[in-house]
Amino acid sequence: MEFIQAVKDANLEIYKLINSTSHEKLCENTKVGIGGDLGIVIDCEAEKIFAKHLLKFGKIYSEESGYIGDNENTIILDPIDGSENFKSNIPYFGTSVALKQNEKITDAITTNLVNGDMFIKTDDTFIKASIFNNEKKYLQISKLNTIGIFEKAYNSHLHSKLKELNLKYRSPGALALSLAICYEVSFVLFEGKIREFDIAAGWKMGEELFRFKNDKYLLVSKDKIIFDKIYQLIKKG
Repeated sequence: MEFIQAVKDANLEIYKLINSTSHEKLCENTKVGIGGDLGIVIDCEAEKIFAKHLLKFGKIYSEESGYIGDNENTIILDPIDGSENFKSNIPYFGTSVALKQNEKITDAITTNLVNGDMFIKTDDTFIKASIFNNEKKYLQISKLNTIGIFEKAYNSHLHSKLKELNLKYRSPGALALSLAICYEVSFVLFEGKIREFDIAAGWKMGEELFRFKNDKYLLVSKDKIIFDKIYQLIKKG
């Protein structure tokens, strides 16, 4: 719980920074991170805040700076998940933190910095909490199958195929957050380059569900029928 509390404290500090600092200032360009994307000020500031709170638990492997610190445990970090959404004032962005011990992800925390929701997945439980209080809710698979999420959907050839299957979806633009709500949505599909920073926490969120991942696609669904339909599409390339 000490690690999770530290992640919560870091997220609350980042939330306060975002809401007390000029948006234009936070969106100024900085440098290209090791993940290959051009960073902005909020990416770097969030990374510093996480380092301050988390380095005692493990070395950090961050999308911005790579490895920070030296420890046998590793914290895989995306300081801001959905940076382009943040820049464009689209309210769907957050943070992604995963603690790896003995080559296994043991604690995964994805936080929505818009509303403060914190999705916490360990080997024992999956809960939704808040950075603002101590309330928590144990998550269970929703029986509603309405729409799915297809991240990085814009250039995909799968649009017409999914339409033929009558599978509706959205593409909100923050993969870790989308994976965090895998219990709620019909499916989560991603097409493109898969980076560890983007999925380390989110992939653990759906470990009890139907899952597939290769070097081009990622698919998670609570529904075996829907999973099989989409899997057959991506299997064909």
